[in-house]
Amino acid sequence: MNNYPLIRFLIVFIFGIIAQSIYNVPLLLLLIIFSFLLSVLLILHNLYNKRFAELKNIFLLSASLTFGMAYHSSFNQTKVIYPFEKPKISNAKVYGKIEKIELKKKGRIILTVKSDSVRTAEKIDKMNYKLLCSVYDDDKKIEALYGKLAIGNEIVFNGVIQRPRNERNPGEFDYEKYLNERGIIALANIYNADDFLILSSSVSYLPNIIFQIRKEIDSKIIALHNNTTEGLLRGLLLADQRSIDNEIKSDFVNSGAVHVLSVSGLHVGYIVLIFLFAFSRFNITARYILTVVGLLFYMIVTGADAPIFRSTIMALSLLAAPAAGRDYNSLNALAFSAFIILLLNPNELFNPSFQLSFSAMLSLIVLFPPLKYSIEQINMNSKLIKWFLIFSVSCLAAQIGTLPFTLAYFNRLSITSIIANLIVIPLSGSIVGLGILTVLLGFFYGALGTVFASANEFLTYGMYWFVRLMGNENYSYISIHQFSVYDAIIFYLFLAVLFFIWKKFSNTKTKMIGYGLALFTFLFFIRIDNYQLMPEKELSILAVDVGQGDAFIVKFPNGKTALIDAGDATKYFDNGTRVIQPLLDKLDIDKIDYGFISHVDSDHYAGFLSLIKKSKIRYIFKPLLDTNDMKDLRLEKLLTQQKIPFRHFTKKIIRIGNARFYVLNDTTNNYFAPLKSNDRSGMMKLVYGKTSFLFTGDAGVRVEDDYVDKYKSFLKSDVLKAGHHGSKTSTGNQFLSYVKPKLAIISAGVANKFRHPSQTVLQRLQQFKVDVLRTDLTGAILLVSNGYNIEIVDWRQLRYQFIF
Repeated sequence: MNNYPLIRFLIVFIFGIIAQSIYNVPLLLLLIIFSFLLSVLLILHNLYNKRFAELKNIFLLSASLTFGMAYHSSFNQTKVIYPFEKPKISNAKVYGKIEKIELKKKGRIILTVKSDSVRTAEKIDKMNYKLLCSVYDDDKKIEALYGKLAIGNEIVFNGVIQRPRNERNPGEFDYEKYLNERGIIALANIYNADDFLILSSSVSYLPNIIFQIRKEIDSKIIALHNNTTEGLLRGLLLADQRSIDNEIKSDFVNSGAVHVLSVSGLHVGYIVLIFLFAFSRFNITARYILTVVGLLFYMIVTGADAPIFRSTIMALSLLAAPAAGRDYNSLNALAFSAFIILLLNPNELFNPSFQLSFSAMLSLIVLFPPLKYSIEQINMNSKLIKWFLIFSVSCLAAQIGTLPFTLAYFNRLSITSIIANLIVIPLSGSIVGLGILTVLLGFFYGALGTVFASANEFLTYGMYWFVRLMGNENYSYISIHQFSVYDAIIFYLFLAVLFFIWKKFSNTKTKMIGYGLALFTFLFFIRIDNYQLMPEKELSILAVDVGQGDAFIVKFPNGKTALIDAGDATKYFDNGTRVIQPLLDKLDIDKIDYGFISHVDSDHYAGFLSLIKKSKIRYIFKPLLDTNDMKDLRLEKLLTQQKIPFRHFTKKIIRIGNARFYVLNDTTNNYFAPLKSNDRSGMMKLVYGKTSFLFTGDAGVRVEDDYVDKYKSFLKSDVLKAGHHGSKTSTGNQFLSYVKPKLAIISAGVANKFRHPSQTVLQRLQQFKVDVLRTDLTGAILLVSNGYNIEIVDWRQLRYQFIF
């Protein structure tokens, strides 16, 4: 480490940032400690005594640690939190200034606004809030507004302010935290472009010049390419992945080639080669200067995120080393770029982009050379095979380094990664090169640009076809869940031990024994912190937060699973794809054994559609087909096409292990035929041991009373799923008097337009002394029954809150 002083300092500095994020030591105390350590260091330095060398090192490392803690604390002194009482504010009027404009999407503009004042019905708040705004309208109006906007414009708009979605379900991405770390306190939606007005044409010149350049490049990409290639080139050249289809992104993740979609070291390498080739006619000094300028321009235009910043710094170091008469040191260059990024913002340390970028590069620097050397020692005649093996071990080295983060963020280990990257990496390089050439030609000679754009479209389709093949979820990856920070530490210690054994011992037998013992120890320790959110041999019910809708995942004591409703699905947000499927992955549920569609209203059944298309449901129960309802007709047609067996609700007892599921209504009965969809909802009672749960769909008071007449005291249940999201049309007095629940669960959207749950129903439940849990207030709700008691589990902390 003597040759790498910056690396030693950086490691301790990073530990300081991590320590402060955990322990949150007061900044004043840290500054006092740092001042003391610095003073002692100065004294020791002036003594010039070798006996104090070790002591000096200890104080230096302690000062570095304290500096990291103090620096992180000073950066996070002002906590950004949602400032309004209501989670959603309609008809808010905001005055402010545009700070950032994203590239236009179809029918939508996204921009960041720093407010001067926010006017609501209750008050005028004259504070500087940063809002992430989305303006929606038809393409013509959006295009007109987009053409007028400039960074620095003073503006006013009327719209809806709302709190960003936080972690509402287990393992879900905390969007609110992500935005807060970037200084954004809320979202603002403007649904009419005419409600967004420019008050002054003042401009922030440098940011606006960069935006205008991005805008011009983007316009050429759009003009010359089809939608598929346009989305990819936006990602590769402008670091804007929003136009890439989510299914394509998923295929890239499954195949282990998702890094290609982000602007990173790979693309910077291509850019350097392109610039060096383009400026090859100049002398070496001019060529290097022009390449450096081109690199800096590329970094600024793409947004200077961690991967591109890191890659640019390393590339600049490589280019500058010969001029400075020094040898290039990749470790020092990597450490320097990391230090600069963390000085600009220490919170970047917790950014997945930073973690994946630097872990991949570090692994390539450390692991690739010995792996490459081992391949080169093999005596083989074919250079092609040797090149293939060397390329394969480079992919393997990068994958080893990023493995903990890949498992933590994507919960999957790609087994097709090496083969996929063998094709995808060179293809993406060709697409980047052709993309740059096409854009340049587009500015000067559009017809020729169109020719190259067509070639790029061919390459894009070829790459997507191959990635779809390599990313097929049936064979492309192994799902691995519950990978924690502790597991990551154990993993890196395991790598260090393997490296030590490889370097220390020369005897092959000794090495094999060492590797075996290390692997056994690794497998033992990595399982220590594993837990099950829905434990075996108990009944678990998770009320999923799907917004304004219903969805319940049930895990039975014998391991079988059920899904009762699945929320809504729109063109903007599909609960099946975005909420239910990730939850199933986290819970390690490959397929749902029993699907129950209470009734065919979109907020109950639409989330099922994507799961059905992916054959994630083995068997489905639903109401009798309503031949007048096109949604119901399409649903049964889809079930038939996907060969998923289904049956209509009839009175039935479904025995699942030692739990019993009672279907209480018979939708084939003539009584249900004239009823509306809500009143035809499946009424189901789940019994396990001495505990019971009643699910009512959207059944109204009239039907509830009929169930009372029919079932009397059999309706008695410990937990009631309140009907119709707490609407006053459900959960009547007579029904409650027979069900006698101890707990009611209300599934409703935050600040929903229907104003569910009704105050009438809440008061009714209070009169019956029923405890209430609401997804709009708490997010997902987890109940666990051992057959005697029901436990309400705090899934965020995995601890029991209340037992009844």
